Amino acid sequence: MRRIVRLLPHSPRQLQSIRSIKPRLLARHAYFSTVTEEVDDPPSTQKHSFKAETQQLLDIVAKSLYSEREVFIRELISNAADALEKLRYRQSKGDEIDNPLETLKIDVSLSSSLKSITIEDNGVGMTKEELISNLGTIARSGSKEFIKNIGEGADTSNIIGQFGVGFYSAFMVGSYVTVMTKSATPGSPGYVWNSSGENDYEVHEAVGIPRGTRIIIQLKDDAAEFCTNDRVIEVLKKHSNFVSYPIYLEGSQVNTVQPIWTRKSSEVTEEEHKDFYRSISGRNDSPMYTLQFSVDTPVSIKCVLYVPQFIPKFDFANLGQYGISLYSRKVMVQAKNPKLLPEWLMFLQGVVDSEDVPLNLSRELLQESVIINKIKSVITGKMISYLNRMAKRDANKYEEFYKEYGQFLRIGLVSTESQSEREDLTRLLRFESDKEDSGVLISLDQYLDRAPDDQRHIYYLSAPSREIALASPYYENLAGHGYEVLFSYNKEDDVVLFKIETYKDKRLTSAEAANVKAKEKDGRNEEGEEPKLDKQSGSVLSSWMRNTLGKDTVKEVKLSDKHHSHPAVVVVENLTTLRRYLAMTPPEQKEASYKYLLHDNVTLELNPQHPIIRKLADMKDSHPEVAELIAAQVFDNALINADLVHDPRKMIPRLNKILESTLDSVEVSSSSKFQNE
Repeated sequence: MRRIVRLLPHSPRQLQSIRSIKPRLLARHAYFSTVTEEVDDPPSTQKHSFKAETQQLLDIVAKSLYSEREVFIRELISNAADALEKLRYRQSKGDEIDNPLETLKIDVSLSSSLKSITIEDNGVGMTKEELISNLGTIARSGSKEFIKNIGEGADTSNIIGQFGVGFYSAFMVGSYVTVMTKSATPGSPGYVWNSSGENDYEVHEAVGIPRGTRIIIQLKDDAAEFCTNDRVIEVLKKHSNFVSYPIYLEGSQVNTVQPIWTRKSSEVTEEEHKDFYRSISGRNDSPMYTLQFSVDTPVSIKCVLYVPQFIPKFDFANLGQYGISLYSRKVMVQAKNPKLLPEWLMFLQGVVDSEDVPLNLSRELLQESVIINKIKSVITGKMISYLNRMAKRDANKYEEFYKEYGQFLRIGLVSTESQSEREDLTRLLRFESDKEDSGVLISLDQYLDRAPDDQRHIYYLSAPSREIALASPYYENLAGHGYEVLFSYNKEDDVVLFKIETYKDKRLTSAEAANVKAKEKDGRNEEGEEPKLDKQSGSVLSSWMRNTLGKDTVKEVKLSDKHHSHPAVVVVENLTTLRRYLAMTPPEQKEASYKYLLHDNVTLELNPQHPIIRKLADMKDSHPEVAELIAAQVFDNALINADLVHDPRKMIPRLNKILESTLDSVEVSSSSKFQNE
């Protein structure tokens, strides 16, 4: 016994006759209906056994190679597009083909009642030998063989993939597969290939088959979703929306959006980019920036990238759900591939199409990570260069980008291991400056352009706001010497700038760590200047304060040689690192960590010109209890300026005592004045 396939044109009479038959398979498509019946084997039917390794691999393909069964549609559409491209190539050579004026296309038809899906192309078709060769061995590749045979120098960029593996993905969803094909060579007979994907397959000649290939899949019970119109449209638009040839589902074209990344960037209008961006992102805004490029080395890619107008909502714990779409010759390989971008560029929307992506197995698993890493490197470099160009071209627009996406640039700076990439990213940073109005951002290059040639540092200060930065004793010291200071209001910048270390041979130095000393004077005070505590008295006060605060609280107390208007400042080596560490300490360990780390690292520097310090030098002897309270508060105030106070509420009892003492002295003074009067 064998199965035969009859071709029946659609007409009321013939459809009526079809309904009277009890077929194993009936599938409608654009031209014919097909009926499969079991009849006695005639001598012309040939039964072939799958090769041993093919039989073994069939199970792998159907169960393991693809993570989602829907990709069988993508694979069969890709094969159909290959067949159409091969036909176009033969026509371009001047070969004679059957029905040369026929429009090239792909048809998909469904039958929910019969649980079948049919995918048909009017491409190059196959001879009997090609049918057995291409479908009889799973590792055989029709497209690969085609590219090999046409020789060097020919344009093969539209040949999508390897036929053998992709075709057998049909058995993931099909219990029985029929292939009907006829070679485009004039006078060629048609053939039918049948198999259940088990031990063997059948091939026999058939009449009435048009040029091309038709694949009819009898769906398994658990794959009935693939004979419903909505589900198949969803899969076609997801995976095959940019195939070069029109795809029709039940007579309506599905792939109407053009793959603009294949065109020259100068030919694509802003409106086309906006429409394409919206179609792939599902957003309603317009892109802030658009980058389209193509390169041939170190890997061949065509790419279009978009920066959304507003930052998308991000879950940094699940970055795998982000990324741009990966295509190979306009066929989707992955809808979201997070490995194509570094983490700091995950906000991008777009498409990258590479001919070098391996397709010998599943397009989805992409085991050749070397190629993916090359693509990632190219995209990263191109995007950084593009942003630097945009920053120079339109500073105001770039500031909008920076305010929206600055946090991602910071992630890139901290995470990259490439020194050249870090320097390129550093150019993109922007900060406020004490030399500019509030809200105006400048780059490090702008800072250096107006810095003295002999200045060896780029000074910056991290603070919650501009107001606090301007009032900082660390800023006052630098401003008093005429240095420009950059202001950062983002705590992450502390780590970023510390990580950068140097830029164009200039060291990035926090104002808190700047070793800029006040100019030496001849001992005389300028007009209006506060008198200065002498060194002997300062040394005695410093020793007393260290004993009063406790050696387990502060490492050293000394007179300051810096210029500022505060009673005291604390100096801490590697303050940024220490502050970061303390911030990450668990709540239950914070108090112990602060106490342990500060006493080993903090130096308290006293301002010998400040009235509080000068009066404290006398008060320590005349009013020791109040002096001890004031000494402790001076130290805590300095820690606050350095952002090193864990819990300021602990100061409240001390502050209340200081206020009480102050009020007592005011009352005594007022009472004495009243009595004298």
